[in-house]
Amino acid sequence: MKSRARKIYFIDRKFQMQFIIKFCLLVVLSSLITAGLLYAFASKTTTVSFENTEAVVKSTADFIVPVLVQTIIVVMVLMGLFTIMLTLFISHKIAGPLYRLQKEFEIMSKGDLSSEFKLRGDDQLQSIAESLNDMKSRLRFYFNSFSSNIKELESILEENVGEEDVKKLVIAKLEKTKNSLNSFKF
Repeated sequence: MKSRARKIYFIDRKFQMQFIIKFCLLVVLSSLITAGLLYAFASKTTTVSFENTEAVVKSTADFIVPVLVQTIIVVMVLMGLFTIMLTLFISHKIAGPLYRLQKEFEIMSKGDLSSEFKLRGDDQLQSIAESLNDMKSRLRFYFNSFSSNIKELESILEENVGEEDVKKLVIAKLEKTKNSLNSFKF
């Protein structure tokens, strides 16, 4: 059984990198806002501590800044890594189907309507895949109908003996229409 898992996670590098960077900036911004708020709230209070056997009274912010900076750095690094992995995974579920959709449109633009467009079950854009398949099905129906009508007209013309000029003109137009339809694959 063929595995349908994509092995390459960067499908649309530009889109995915922008997606990841935006979420990482959100993590950094939220960490800085948290640190700023903690510092602002702590600066309005005082704390008593013992340093070298002496009691020292300072603003709470002065005591917590070193620990706060270390904590924020650790949290930003860990959450940044987690955010990168999560957004890469999520963007992969979006970029993959978009890439496949683009390739399917390229195939259709060459007149090939023969295949069904399928996405993996957990990918995004399932409703678009269903709509595309519905469109392709309807186009196949219309083209089959056109082909059938052309064959009927050819049959009628072959059976009727009439003016040769009209018959030649109709046959030429039918041949041109048939050639246009033959550029599509079913």
